[in-house]
Amino acid sequence: MNRQSSRNTEDSAIPDGTKPAFSRLGIIIKPEGGPALAEVYRNLVAIAEAKGVDWALEDTAENPDPDIDARRFSRDRLDRDLIVVIGGDGTMLNAARSLCQHEDVAILGVNLGRLGFLADVSPNDLDRHLSAILDGRYSEERRFLLQGSLMRNDTRIMESVALNDVTFKMRDPARMVEFEMCIDGTLVNQQRSDGVVVCTPTGSTAYALSAGGPLIAPDLHAVGIVSICPHTLSYRPIVVDARHQIEIRPVEGSRGGGVVSFDGQLNQPLECGDVLAISKFEHEIRLIHPAGHDHYSLLRDKLCWSEQAF
Repeated sequence: MNRQSSRNTEDSAIPDGTKPAFSRLGIIIKPEGGPALAEVYRNLVAIAEAKGVDWALEDTAENPDPDIDARRFSRDRLDRDLIVVIGGDGTMLNAARSLCQHEDVAILGVNLGRLGFLADVSPNDLDRHLSAILDGRYSEERRFLLQGSLMRNDTRIMESVALNDVTFKMRDPARMVEFEMCIDGTLVNQQRSDGVVVCTPTGSTAYALSAGGPLIAPDLHAVGIVSICPHTLSYRPIVVDARHQIEIRPVEGSRGGGVVSFDGQLNQPLECGDVLAISKFEHEIRLIHPAGHDHYSLLRDKLCWSEQAF
């Protein structure tokens, strides 16, 4: 079984004076990141140049510091081996979807957002962590994505991928949607609710968590299925092996269609009679973390598990 993998290269640092672990660094930035973005960008460029690493800014991005003569790279013609994403988890999700077919390209996130489950390097720690990563001291893991296909009759009207989740919900927030769900062609249930979130382990800390879903360890080859405000007290989240195919279809007589959302960023209307098929995507992404990265420490920090009320 092709499971997610994780490894730590902290004990295999590259000796000084040798070729760095990554030699072609690409920078993807959050649009309209403001002064904080410009400061992180300048620091990142200084670190790369001090390490002798070729760096380039994404060709569609506005240069955060016009005083720096930025070289450019394209996601379509990728020639980088490390992508540093400056932004929040949303910027990381966008980058992951567009880069997921390049499985050898590593992705590192610098957090300018709020929680930062994916972009987990603080700007204050960038100098220390990025220098170590370029020297070969880092943790690495593979995360899988979901692929969603929307069929109308015999026509595929949309197909995309998601690192966090594929969500189906009603267009009108004041109404519930009625739909049936099958796994590998077997009927699971027919329900009335505000929708359903199908998430990866990566996405189990996002919308699915807010909807009452379980946290899924990132090394599990599993998918969470979480109903959004179901109209029955007996419904509970389901966790299934990622090899299964999940199908969702609004039933005839449901009060209109809904919206299919990929990572909350790509949206497509879905009508009665359409079929949304969700399965594991064939490619994975390669995430880089600082050496000694601990998933449970991250959860304690981001979810405030260690805080006590007095």
